[in-house]
Amino acid sequence: MIQSILHQIWNQCRSNGWLFAELLIVFTLMWYCVDVLYGFIHAERLPKGYNLEHVYKIRISTNPTQFVACASEDSLQRFWFKPMEEVMRRIRQHPAVESAAMWMGTDAYTRRHMYQGYTVDSVRVVSANIRYVSPEYFHVMRIPVEQGRELFTAQGAASAEWNPVASPLPAVVTRDLADSLFRTSNGVVGSEFMDYYSGGLRYRVSAVCALQKSDDYARYEPFILTPFPEWFYRWQAVPDISIRVRPEADTEDFAARFCREMTPQLQVAPFYLFDIQSYREQKIERDAAEGITPYIRGARLIVMFFIFNVFIGLMGTFWFRTRHRRSEIALRMAMGSSRGRIRRQLLGEGLLLLTMAAIPALVICANIVMADATFTEATDAGWGRFSVCVVVVWGLMALMVIAGIWYPARQAMKVQPAEALHDE
Repeated sequence: MIQSILHQIWNQCRSNGWLFAELLIVFTLMWYCVDVLYGFIHAERLPKGYNLEHVYKIRISTNPTQFVACASEDSLQRFWFKPMEEVMRRIRQHPAVESAAMWMGTDAYTRRHMYQGYTVDSVRVVSANIRYVSPEYFHVMRIPVEQGRELFTAQGAASAEWNPVASPLPAVVTRDLADSLFRTSNGVVGSEFMDYYSGGLRYRVSAVCALQKSDDYARYEPFILTPFPEWFYRWQAVPDISIRVRPEADTEDFAARFCREMTPQLQVAPFYLFDIQSYREQKIERDAAEGITPYIRGARLIVMFFIFNVFIGLMGTFWFRTRHRRSEIALRMAMGSSRGRIRRQLLGEGLLLLTMAAIPALVICANIVMADATFTEATDAGWGRFSVCVVVVWGLMALMVIAGIWYPARQAMKVQPAEALHDE
């Protein structure tokens, strides 16, 4: 049957030539649009390396009129860190709070990044995002740990080993940072490395966690998580606080309710509650401020509009072409061909023509990928992605071809062969 269809296509090569060119151009353009859309969707669905569902960020600030200059370690503990510990204790006592942790460094869905360089041999430096975290941070963020589970308690928080005065300092590193430092990410727990810019401050890998990225559409970057540094205590830095809220308590008005209930309780001199915000809201604000939301929405609308127009145009082309072959259909019926055979013949002709046009289109699309001229800001343009997009485009265009042939062919076959031949 395929040979018969090919012979039919060749006999109508003049009219099929224009259709072949149209299918080739449409296939290439549609592949590019689907590839861009796939890049956004795939990047958004990739795990970030932590779970921000039901997680809120609390910012506390200091009242300058109640600020106490801490000249000694004793006064620092008494007037700064004891009040900070009391703030954390009161936050943890809130009935809706499942767990709470302090941290500083690179934040999700913001431009706030903190980098540091690390090395094994003092020659090759690897740059990584850094987060200084309290032991509960791993439980709050639900960070998947791939190696070194013994560091964590049954509740998911870091154990007593998470000590800021230990030497070397404990560190949890992402798989890509471990691979960059030690040329492998397997069996590196217990290995040591150095802070390149801090006079040889040494770290020991306590655990290896999953890959992390700072937002939905960013690429994975090396991350290190380590206890708060010495300067945090010396400079009286104010950390951020993240809380994981119990799912049943995480309502739309939770932030407002928490502020109303906890503002007077967190007035612990010199600290006070400044703000609380969910990471969902932070993502929305960041995407809007950076133009990500309108860009993605615009890209999706353009792709959908293009696909719709192609669908209408391609279906109309095959519809018009099939209706003008009424006499051919009538002649086939008069010669004894069944309606099912004629329908299969017409559908096979359209799909085979599409497949033939897809072959040179694939060559064009492959060259676009190799020239790195497609969307690669969020994800790599690998051959797996290329194959998925090609299959999707061929499937969409096949549906258009079938829709453009099926109904007009069915209508044409309802006409009596003698009437159609008489009209001709």
